[in-house]
Amino acid sequence: MKILVTGGSGMVGRSLRALFPNATYPSSSELDLTDSRAVKSYMGQGRFDSVIHLAAHVGSLHDNIENSTLYFDRNVLMNTLLTKYAYESGVKNFLGVLSTCIYPDATKEFPIPESSLHNGAPHFDLMSYSYAKRSHAVQLDAYKNSFGVNYNYLIPCNLYGAKLESHRGRSHFINDLIYKICAAKLNGERGIVLFGDGTPLRQFMHAEDFAKVIFAYISNNINASFNVAPQVNMSINEMARIALDVCECDTFTVSYDSSKPNGQHRKDVNTSLMEKYLPDLEFRSLRDGMSSLFQAEYQSLRDLK
Repeated sequence: MKILVTGGSGMVGRSLRALFPNATYPSSSELDLTDSRAVKSYMGQGRFDSVIHLAAHVGSLHDNIENSTLYFDRNVLMNTLLTKYAYESGVKNFLGVLSTCIYPDATKEFPIPESSLHNGAPHFDLMSYSYAKRSHAVQLDAYKNSFGVNYNYLIPCNLYGAKLESHRGRSHFINDLIYKICAAKLNGERGIVLFGDGTPLRQFMHAEDFAKVIFAYISNNINASFNVAPQVNMSINEMARIALDVCECDTFTVSYDSSKPNGQHRKDVNTSLMEKYLPDLEFRSLRDGMSSLFQAEYQSLRDLK
């Protein structure tokens, strides 16, 4: 099977390279996914049986708020163009990667099932990114239903993993949390400051674990869309305390800047479908994932001093 993987330099993409070493991983300079002519030309060569679409413009809650148009424009363009020209070039299998932030903010059903996707608007602070991703679900479902192709999507919870220098300043919570602790430790400080009030609940999954899910999905020829997450749902404050313990900074104080937004309070997802299709999945604990991230981040920052 000839596979195209976009976003191969990201956290998940780098892990996927070890699992699909013969897949094609174009860089952004080789394939600009926001350029209609470039995507049409690249896909028009008809070289691929399957597409795994990881590429996305992603970042922190604060950066989403500050740059909402960028998050909408870039993601809508990438998703729409790649899906359209993949189909027109004869690609029969397409797997998109969305995000649990696409679910309605006001939902009362927890954990959130896939069936509730369109039962309300996403959280206001992530509206642009969320609707861009939700729109891709609509597009993929439309192609699947209209043309009988295997066009699906996975909806993962929040991810973390090996740091990406290109995301510095807009990285997701766990990566940014470990960075803040390491920086404080090296600077002789005795505490950290986090946004919000520490009460929001989140599920987190290591990027390497998600890459394994994608590998299993493709290897088992699954033709379905579903949520992907471990069965852990913790508050921001709980995760911060675990991170401090892992980083050997358990005496540090954690302060919260309530002038900054919390984001959606809760968005844990139902994984019944995931367990049906992939019953043997195992996820590493958040503590173990944080530990490996701490070792790499701390050494990197020490080398810079």
